[in-house]
Amino acid sequence: MSASNTVKSARKSLSWLLAILVGLTGLIAVGSLSDENASFTPKLALDLQGGTQVILSPLLLDGQAVTPEQLDQAVSIIRQRVDASGVSESQVVTQGDRNIVVSIPGVPDENTLALIKASAKLEFRAVLVTSVGAPSSSVDGTDPA
Repeated sequence: MSASNTVKSARKSLSWLLAILVGLTGLIAVGSLSDENASFTPKLALDLQGGTQVILSPLLLDGQAVTPEQLDQAVSIIRQRVDASGVSESQVVTQGDRNIVVSIPGVPDENTLALIKASAKLEFRAVLVTSVGAPSSSVDGTDPA
């Protein structure tokens, strides 16, 4: 009697294992068929696939010098831009005391290259109209002052 219970327990365990295996295989198949960019071959990184390298150097006015802090800040900003564009395995490093080297696997599109090369501009404008704010009353109707 205990031998048949052991066989039933083993069959039940194997059935569950087979059901889980079939379910996971189905999920993988559905995921790879529903995504147009999915494939069973791994994507190669920069070291195996090769790619594009962009060397950026700052345009300086006479008498200006680039500090290491400015280079680090620029590297951080460019790295955020590249990561936000969806490029994986990119490298953004400084070269010497002046250049920034951006290495991207594969052939990047024009939007990604333009995003990397774009410089941020902060413009200050004069305020044309100013007005004094009116004091607000509190919720219970009393004067807040």
